[in-house]
Amino acid sequence: MTLAGCLYKEAEIPGRTPNVAERAGVLEDYILADAAIPAAAAAAGASPAPVGTSGAALTSGNMYKVEGIADERLKALVHKKVEITGKVDPEGGPAVTSGGGARRDQSLSPDTINLPEFEATAIREIPGTCPAIPAPLK
Repeated sequence: MTLAGCLYKEAEIPGRTPNVAERAGVLEDYILADAAIPAAAAAAGASPAPVGTSGAALTSGNMYKVEGIADERLKALVHKKVEITGKVDPEGGPAVTSGGGARRDQSLSPDTINLPEFEATAIREIPGTCPAIPAPLK
């Protein structure tokens, strides 16, 4: 599956809180915001894959925690429009509850929203601009 969107550090996402290692500058998490299937793939007839276990089709406004790409590479692409290839981690589940509200993270350092993970195998910059602050999760 290929998604396009804007890449941000987790600390820049409303409702997300960096963990202890991130606050110490050891590791950082990166979020793909406003993720959608690229127009070229959609025009070619690619059907959207289910998100997590919800069975809902991808729409604009989705967010995913990006895994599988080196931190140095992700850091270089922050605030840029990117295209990322990989798969949604089925264990991550949807970020939105069936009632339409954001699902609360239940971890030790909980976030307001729990994002599904995107296990990436490749990432590249694409033309386009990104807002300084991502739009809230829909």
